[in-house]
Amino acid sequence: MIEEQRYCPEIITQIKAVNSACQSLEIVILEKHLESCVMEAFHSKDKKLKQKKLKSYRFYTRGQIDDG
Repeated sequence: MIEEQRYCPEIITQIKAVNSACQSLEIVILEKHLESCVMEAFHSKDKKLKQKKLKSYRFYTRGQIDDG
């Protein structure tokens, strides 16, 4: 679109659509991860695995790993 010198608001609209699609995909992947990997960890008796999954969850929901 840029190479075709399309009108800037059209390009921005397309970028917003792509961002929205990526966010939707991110949510689906995180839900599947919670339903499978995280649930499996919490059904196990492995405390370290549970903590690892919680750290991972914090990272993806807050954008950082909380060591506390």
